[in-house]
Amino acid sequence: MKGIGNDYFEMFNFENFGGTPVLGINAPLIIGHGISTEKAIKSMLLHTSEVVGAGLVNNIKEELDR
Repeated sequence: MKGIGNDYFEMFNFENFGGTPVLGINAPLIIGHGISTEKAIKSMLLHTSEVVGAGLVNNIKEELDR
């Protein structure tokens, strides 16, 4: 009913994120989809930069050590 071009559905488009962080490891790891396009790979690199910059792995370790 909303149509294929709806902004809501763009939140679930893997090309906009490129990958997802894998938790429970000692270093940042982003997994991408096997059919990633150039746009998805670019998004994954940008997302990885955000994950590293935010200190996600260290923040998780600190919370678990409490």
